[in-house]
Order: sequence, then structure tokens, then C-alpha cells
Amino acid sequence: MSRRIRPAVNPATSHSVITTKAQGCGWSLATSPADEDGTTEMALTRDAWQIIVAFRAGKACAAVVQYPGQSRPMTVLAISRLSRYLRGDREQMSALDCGQRVIVGDKAGTITDIVPDEDTKVRLVVSYDDGTNGDPFTTHVRAEEKVAVQQ
Repeated sequence: MSRRIRPAVNPATSHSVITTKAQGCGWSLATSPADEDGTTEMALTRDAWQIIVAFRAGKACAAVVQYPGQSRPMTVLAISRLSRYLRGDREQMSALDCGQRVIVGDKAGTITDIVPDEDTKVRLVVSYDDGTNGDPFTTHVRAEEKVAVQQ
């Protein structure tokens, strides 16, 4: 019985695999030079989204997400979830912003997180005005209309 040889690095976290997957899904890339400890950063940008991935020795070691509507990265992203964000449906991921007011059925609330669920679906985390939370798909949500108040 022969043993299967395992790769030295997890292929899902290698610099080249992440680069190829990001480019194939419409993300633009910018890479910084290595700092004194050998860490490099890759900034992935698509529409109003930005993901910054740190690499050490060619392997992803950390990532942060800057959602649409935010001025700086706010969320640490598990490396195991990076692929899901890169492949996430572009139209649904860009349809709404964190902090935006939405209506889900008969409830109103504010988007607190945007999470790609699979290649074709994106979930929102919504904090409703009644104090509860929900996680509807973007296809079940509509933006709350702004009403001008006359004085």
C-alpha cells in the first residue's frame, strides 16, 4: 500500500492559489513589499469591498474585511472562510451596506454584517428595531426608503 504524499502547505491558504481565485472572481490585487519579519500584505478590492490578507512564508496567516459603507477594515476574517468571500455573488454582496436601514417582511432594522453563505447566496445580519436579530438572505430584504420631512 502506498502512502499519499501531502503538500507542505495547505493549498487553500497559499499565496498563488488565493491570487488565482481572487483574479478569477473579479478582485483587483495590490501587494506590499515584505516587512522586517517577512510578512507581506495583499489588498483585494472589488466594488466597495476590500479584504486585506497577510502572508508569512507564502501562506495566509490573517485577513480583515472592510465592508461597503465602512471607512476602514472592521472584521477579522477566518482564513478558512476567505474562499467563500472571494467567490461570493458580486451583485448580492454589493447591493447593501453595513449600517444601512432595511425592511425584512414587516420588520425594520439595521445591517450589522454581510456574510456570503455560498457561491450564489449572501446573508445579512440585521439588528431589528424591536431588539431581536435575524439573518435573512439579501433577496428577502429591501432598503428602507428615506422620507423627506417637511417643516
